[in-house]
Amino acid sequence: MTSSTRPPNALADYVPALRASDDEFRLRLLMHDFGLVWQEANPYERAALIADEPELFDSRWDAFLAAYAEHLARSVAMAPPSWTSAEHRFLPDFWYAGGCYAFDRVRTIITTPGAFEEHGVWFPRSELAVV
Repeated sequence: MTSSTRPPNALADYVPALRASDDEFRLRLLMHDFGLVWQEANPYERAALIADEPELFDSRWDAFLAAYAEHLARSVAMAPPSWTSAEHRFLPDFWYAGGCYAFDRVRTIITTPGAFEEHGVWFPRSELAVV
């Protein structure tokens, strides 16, 4: 699938807006905007929404996007796209996405979904709820 055949609002289409935003707004774009697109899509559309590899722009967010796509795919018993396992989609050190207060780190670590942990991103499961 190429950018000319992917559906509107595919994950890869978010990179320009993510690049131009701060971390807090990046999370809002992904968790709310793309999250709603994902929820409303049928199984065939869902596969197409994450099929194309998003352009690289920041190593932390490159890993986050892969973890998020992998997590979403696993949540509907779908195979994650192959780009999520590319070496440049993993962090060498863990990153607390969205910031994390010291008192909340244990909860964040314990509740981080496997896909995020594998990519080196600590992100609590509760933050993945679309609102």
